[in-house]
Amino acid sequence: MILVLALVVGIFGISTTYAAEPGAPEHSLRRVIQAYDIKPLPTKPFEETNKFKLGRAIFFDPIISGNRDISCATCHLLRRGTSDGLPFSSGTGAKGLAESRSLPPNRQQQPRNAPDLWNRDNNTVTSLFWDGRIEVKEQIRGSFGSPLGPDLPIGFDNLMAAQAIFPILREDELLGLPTDRSPTNLPSPHANLPNEIAASSEKLSRSEKVRKVSQIVLQRLLGSSGATSRSWQVEYRNLFGAAYPTTAIEDFSIIHVANALSHFQETAFATRNAPWDKYLRGDFSAIGDQAKRGALVFYGKGRCAICHSGPLFSDFKFHAIGVQNYGPGILNGRDLGRYHATNNPADKYKFRTPPLRNVTLTAPYFHNGSAETIDDAIELHMAPLFYADKYKESGEFMMDLEQIEAISPILVYSRINLTRQNYADLKTFLKTLEDRGLDNIQRIIPRTVPS
Repeated sequence: MILVLALVVGIFGISTTYAAEPGAPEHSLRRVIQAYDIKPLPTKPFEETNKFKLGRAIFFDPIISGNRDISCATCHLLRRGTSDGLPFSSGTGAKGLAESRSLPPNRQQQPRNAPDLWNRDNNTVTSLFWDGRIEVKEQIRGSFGSPLGPDLPIGFDNLMAAQAIFPILREDELLGLPTDRSPTNLPSPHANLPNEIAASSEKLSRSEKVRKVSQIVLQRLLGSSGATSRSWQVEYRNLFGAAYPTTAIEDFSIIHVANALSHFQETAFATRNAPWDKYLRGDFSAIGDQAKRGALVFYGKGRCAICHSGPLFSDFKFHAIGVQNYGPGILNGRDLGRYHATNNPADKYKFRTPPLRNVTLTAPYFHNGSAETIDDAIELHMAPLFYADKYKESGEFMMDLEQIEAISPILVYSRINLTRQNYADLKTFLKTLEDRGLDNIQRIIPRTVPS
């Protein structure tokens, strides 16, 4: 049987149809690569700069959380593909890591799955988070839209840096509650201390809260003028001074913290040696025939590349694909996706197309972690109405009519029929997008942190 790869005008801008002989995927795949002008992912070299060292220390140091008990790395674990392996993340106050992490009943549950961090400095990334609430303003590169509006500080190096301050402002992430105290089992300089960050900012306006939280986080790191410096504060002063040698100690701000975090992440979490990229560079033995057949499914009959396009395999647009209502949600058990960022009814139930680099490492999937495996995630794309007539234990439908009607016509009317072999081939192709960064793991994960 002939495998037909139809590249449709208006979607891809290509009108050629290719026919591939069974068992000979190499020739067809090279023609697809040429037609799509597919190139290996460009990434920056791994350099352990002074700015990298500062960002690394902050990324792994729990000193920046209100209760001094979690860091950025708590929810972005390298061994879980820079996610955490949970349907929903658990912020300060929870215990354990990855699948063993648990949240006490009196704590607020994060309503969404922790996104991965791979390649987020790439120029194709125009928004972050599932609803894209942090985004580049197209008119002005370097200007960012966010829920903070005009209260977002100015001076971020890029989009990754702009988003870095939001976790410290959220009670269910790093900030915690005004009545919290740090755990009693922490080292003596940090144990059983009040959460002065949350307490001092509780009743402030939005703009005042941003300033106050930023100020206290910086004081935690660097100390205050006239006060006796702790050992970690001396170390951080040295790190800041080396990273920003022309900046006086009194001029450091949360901007410097965010920019260092961004620099660390874009260096540490870049996929440089994925088999797919090696193949695109000319090493035709880097992936096997099954992966090559999977690539033909991805770019052909599976129609995956309509949305999962570009070097990161995302169009960074927003689509509704029929994901079931699951988990706490944001509004009465529901998550309206992009609507929460735009208030545009046309955006209800739409979520940003997730990039697929290292996707096989970051289960569970979707904004609410409702797909436990990559198989589940793929199958939902092929059957977007699967949950349309399913019931919850309470007797309610898993999806209401509004949610069903929001599903993208790309999925509803495409009539994609994949064989079991197609599924297996497609999964094998997705695994060629893996690069765990293990070559540099010793330089990514520090043995200790300053605090």
